[in-house]
Order: sequence, then C-alpha cells, then structure tokens
Amino acid sequence: MTNATAPTTAAAVANAFLDIQAEDHGDFPRIDQMKLYKLVYYAHAWWLAQRDQNLFEEDVHAWPWGPVVPSLYGTFMAAGRGPISGLRATELVSSGMKVSVREPDAPDQDIMTYLRSVWDIHKSFSGVQLSNATHAAGEPWAIVREQYGDLSSKPLIPNPIIQRVFKQKIETQHAIAAG
Repeated sequence: MTNATAPTTAAAVANAFLDIQAEDHGDFPRIDQMKLYKLVYYAHAWWLAQRDQNLFEEDVHAWPWGPVVPSLYGTFMAAGRGPISGLRATELVSSGMKVSVREPDAPDQDIMTYLRSVWDIHKSFSGVQLSNATHAAGEPWAIVREQYGDLSSKPLIPNPIIQRVFKQKIETQHAIAAG
C-alpha cells in the first residue's frame, strides 16, 4: 500500500532487498536482520537526500544497534542472528470493516533500479559493519544518541536530520569530484 507522499512502504523495500539478493549469485554476507534493517535505512536516507521525498512513510528509530523501522522487526525477529530465509514482510490492509494481512506490491521499476544501486554499494558489508557505520560521529543515529544518551526508549530519528546529513554527504562527494 503506497500513499501520496511516499512511493512505497518499508515492507516493500525490505522484500525487494530479499528478492535482489536472491537474484545475485555473488559472494557476499547474506542478509540477516541487522543487514536488512540497515539496507532499508540507507535506501530511505539516500532517497530522501536526493529526491527531497520520503521513500516510505514509516518512521526510523534509533535502536541500540542502529537505525530500525520498527514495523519490520515483528516479521524478521524469527530469523534470529542467521540469514533471513522464507520470511516476507507483510502489511495490514483495511477494506471497510475488514482487516487483512498481505504481502505488499513490489516497488515500481524506478525504485527497483534505485534499490539495486543501494544493494550494489552495500552488499559486501555484513549487518554488523553497516550498523557500525551508522554509529560514526555525525551520523543521524549518533546525533540522536547524543541527545538521548540511553536509547532504551528507541527514539525517533527525525527525517530532517537524516536528510540534512545525507545531503551534506552528497555535497561533499560533489566537492571532492570537482576537485
């Protein structure tokens, strides 16, 4: 289910990364919970910085091990620390008085192309490596941790902070390229 302000959902993005991994026969650390949550986060962060639009409407929170979209945790926690296998993110859909659970529609081709580029950049990293990268000074997760100290409440990482940090990364990349 998509809405007018975001072109897809976090569940659709998570499932897309699982599908992209299945199509990629390379040698890389398989997607576990931590890697999936960070891939979804990075996809949202770069999209927000590049397009001035949310990739999905769900909020990203600062959990002790890095950014997480909480709605994904309920589905993928069953995978434990191992690679995710046989699990798919779902969404609640209401129709009148009836509520059902279904797998979300895949993102459109433009978003899938974008997600493949995010995959290509991040696939060689483990979930722990991606998590460690989100903890670096100046990263949105680290900014929120500095404000809250203890992350046991799993506070929101505001999209304006994510957007500002990732736009600055783009500007830095352009400045380096311009040389």
